[in-house]
Amino acid sequence: MISSMREYFRSLKFILVIIILAFIATSVVYFGTSALMGSSGSNRPNVVGTVNGEEIPAERYRRLQSLLVAQYERATKQRMTQETADRLGLNQQVMNDLIREVMAVQGAQREGIRVSDDELRAQIQAMTDFQVDGRFSRDRYLQVLQQARVDPAVFEQDVRRELTRQKMETLIKDGVKVSDAELREAFLLRNERVRAEWASLDIRPLLEGVTVPDTDLETFVRAHQAQFTRPARRRVQYVLIETKLFARPISDQEVEAYYKAHESEFEQPRRVHVAHVLVRVPPVGGSDAENKAKAKVEAVIKRAQAGEDFGKLAKEVSEDTANAANGGDLGFVGAGDLVPQFEQAAFALKKGEVSPAPVRTPFGYHAIKMLDVKEGGKAPLKDVAAKIKDKLAAEQSETAARTKAQEVRAALVGAKDFTAEAKTLGLDAREATVSRGEPLPGIEPDPGLDEVILSLAVGGVSSPVKTRNGYVIVKAVEQIPAGIPALADIKQRVIDAIKRERAEALGMERANALVASLAKGGDFVAAAKAAGFSTGELAFFSRAEPPKERGGVPGSVLTAALQTAAGQVSEPVRSGNTIYVVKTLERQPPDAQTFDKQRADLEKQMLDQKRTQAWENWLQSLSATMKVEVAPGMNTPAGR
Repeated sequence: MISSMREYFRSLKFILVIIILAFIATSVVYFGTSALMGSSGSNRPNVVGTVNGEEIPAERYRRLQSLLVAQYERATKQRMTQETADRLGLNQQVMNDLIREVMAVQGAQREGIRVSDDELRAQIQAMTDFQVDGRFSRDRYLQVLQQARVDPAVFEQDVRRELTRQKMETLIKDGVKVSDAELREAFLLRNERVRAEWASLDIRPLLEGVTVPDTDLETFVRAHQAQFTRPARRRVQYVLIETKLFARPISDQEVEAYYKAHESEFEQPRRVHVAHVLVRVPPVGGSDAENKAKAKVEAVIKRAQAGEDFGKLAKEVSEDTANAANGGDLGFVGAGDLVPQFEQAAFALKKGEVSPAPVRTPFGYHAIKMLDVKEGGKAPLKDVAAKIKDKLAAEQSETAARTKAQEVRAALVGAKDFTAEAKTLGLDAREATVSRGEPLPGIEPDPGLDEVILSLAVGGVSSPVKTRNGYVIVKAVEQIPAGIPALADIKQRVIDAIKRERAEALGMERANALVASLAKGGDFVAAAKAAGFSTGELAFFSRAEPPKERGGVPGSVLTAALQTAAGQVSEPVRSGNTIYVVKTLERQPPDAQTFDKQRADLEKQMLDQKRTQAWENWLQSLSATMKVEVAPGMNTPAGR
């Protein structure tokens, strides 16, 4: 799992826009060093590195790291631990991707690649995270970015950077072609069939025979410092005042009183359901382009008035790619949702009417049809009673919990013993040691609480912090600096790591001895069983058609069989807790007549591969000319 996840991380496309949006929905899980809160090689605060003098902000590092952690946890359905992050080389992967992104953008700028304001605007408005009812909403845009704690100017700069990178990547990849000779060679490689037998050795039983003297522990830790280094942590005590404990029933009288006191809250504006056909006018199109676009919309209006289906006309003519396929349907809209020219014309129509003439907006010319109308007015009490009841219940329980938390905090601030005082107050005080981004046990991840914990002076007691679970009051007990914990605290972890390393070495030693003995001749199965290996056989298979029954044999073993000459034995192959040795028994060439059937699919696959390689080669060529500085601790691979 570790090796496959590491490859997954390496193949993940670096798109900063997605990282920012994903950061909204994920907690900040930070596995790293103090470099993020310190400085780069040139002593700049909150910078993890530079490329040709361009700084890479620590915040961007944290966003990408958060995305990779979320990807891992979704794929494995388990929480990422510090040990797993070390094995995956998470920090190094994040740093590498950030450096590559900056290099790509700088390289594109050298080649004169630029992104216009119109391209930037179109990209952002097309993002579904910023849309309401299928249309871009500036209020939603600002709300989402505020939730992510991302400044709009920073976000727009990052989107522009990503578009610049994409343009450069497209330019390079579009120049790649695949020759007929390459296709035929790939066809042979893909369809050649092999038959093989394998031997496997599980290293887990070997762990039991490994003994680790205490004298070996410190030496191992010194040789594997990155594996055992922990980030700065804080030992805290805390109490939780749960909001739900203060909930009480809300009476009908309270609901009615609120309804009468907040009448404007239940006023519903007039909303209209419209569809449109858009014909764009280029920004510098001139009068000829203007006239052609207008005439095209006039023709649409005449056809619609003659009885043709407006939705079909939109699919046929409209240049609004966001909704043309849906018949130009914009859904229900209210005042202020549309550009003024469009809104004025749309709200003047009656249900079923089509605009009598083309409507000019900054986008071009529109034909508009009114599909339906929802007249405004005050919503009846019966329709909003449940919503009011939920609102009042939440507000009252919130107020009661906050009041209780403030009372509790006043008592805890002056207490000599935080835990004992909490017990006197009827609360259960807990203690935990956490690092940045690591949630307190029993409390959902909360960036605000995380910042409070990190900012408290040792001995300080926080004000009540609102979280999804309720109000939390925290006391900072101890600051534990980043570094390797005392050996006594990680002794078992070190012992387990040594045992695994030595068991793997013993397993490889036995596998190499088996390979050496088979090189001298003899029966594969008999020799393998004599050496304590399990054995099995793989029926004919190819790269295009893996064996239907593989008996749990991993893909790396299949690859070894495909790469080994007939009659020969492969080098040992490690996969998880198992070491394999493979003998290829027979190879069969493919039927040349099937080449034409596979050609199109094969050409697409090869083109994708060659394009990816061309992009990688271009990035590699850039690295030779780039001056990269990385903050201390960020340039050391975290995994092995």
